[in-house]
Amino acid sequence: MEINWDLNGKDLNIGLSGKLDTLSAMGLDDRFAELPAEVINIFFDLNGLEYIASAGLRVLYWAQEYTEDKGGRMVVRNVSAEVLEILETTGFRDYINIE
Repeated sequence: MEINWDLNGKDLNIGLSGKLDTLSAMGLDDRFAELPAEVINIFFDLNGLEYIASAGLRVLYWAQEYTEDKGGRMVVRNVSAEVLEILETTGFRDYINIE
């Protein structure tokens, strides 16, 4: 799993590639624990993400709730067909903003 983390004022851009499994989701949780309070928007670029486990879906859920509570937005971009199928099967496609 490769994580690209770019903090830019109120925006956090996260690039993910590989597999977002339980272990890598825990790594993201640790990074989110240190997130500056001024961040209100989170943008995920899933270009290269091949798989997302339930723990990874929990990360997306957390990000969605976090940004809604702050009055911001969470956007998921460049979703592969494989990951999109998982998002559709689990109902996440209806819950999160996918561009």
